[in-house]
Amino acid sequence: RSPTHRCHRALLFALATMTEPCTLGYHKIRGLGAPCRMLLCFSGEPFYNKAYAGDLKEEWFAKDKPALVARNSYINLPYVIDGDTVVTQSNSVLLYLGRKLAIDKDADFFANHQALDQCMDLRNDLMKIVYPFSGVCKDKADFPAALERHLKGAAGHFGKLEQGVRGPFLCGAAPQSADFHLFEMVDQHLAMVDQTDGVDFDFAAFPKLAALHAAMKALPELATYFKSPMYTSWAFNNAMFTHFLGAGYGDGPYGTTSNELFDPKA
Repeated sequence: RSPTHRCHRALLFALATMTEPCTLGYHKIRGLGAPCRMLLCFSGEPFYNKAYAGDLKEEWFAKDKPALVARNSYINLPYVIDGDTVVTQSNSVLLYLGRKLAIDKDADFFANHQALDQCMDLRNDLMKIVYPFSGVCKDKADFPAALERHLKGAAGHFGKLEQGVRGPFLCGAAPQSADFHLFEMVDQHLAMVDQTDGVDFDFAAFPKLAALHAAMKALPELATYFKSPMYTSWAFNNAMFTHFLGAGYGDGPYGTTSNELFDPKA
């Protein structure tokens, strides 16, 4: 197909803006939902922020999941509902929103997608120490030592991502979907080191990642997000099980499921 045809298809998709607010469903934590929420906020699109909490068993497993599995057999958290379209799986949600909202560029598809996958590799390693399920870090008392070990491996992931930054963002002058996941990973690692006694890590070894993190924090489109509870007080990880909540969460509460319309321009 000709470049003109491909550009026409991309334009039609970009112009198919959301006629009504989509719904972004995830746990009432930052986790894998944070990059998706950030991307929606960056776009300026209002969205329903469906956040499952202490009543997850009733609200997600017994109620919403059975209804959504009929529309998408892969259904999991996070998911996005956009009219008749239901998309799930973290990277697919980010790629869908990035393209639908004209944030991702076709020319950078593979560079952006590879960075997303690298961020997920880093996150998968991180999950082994913030939750007890893998047996790597069985309780909170073991977390500082487990974090120190994790950071040695994380340096390899950060090194790859550092080399991938074209500047100031991963694919150049503007953020694309992978930048939102990368920001969350850098932000959580910075918080863990800062809030865990006796643990140090030289983030100065990754100046491009530090600059990207600062550039994301400075984006005016994200100012409302960074002031919201989604960023300031929701736990980094599932509050019922994790070894690391984040100082903003404090003692909670984790609460109950909510479904609130969030307008980034309000």
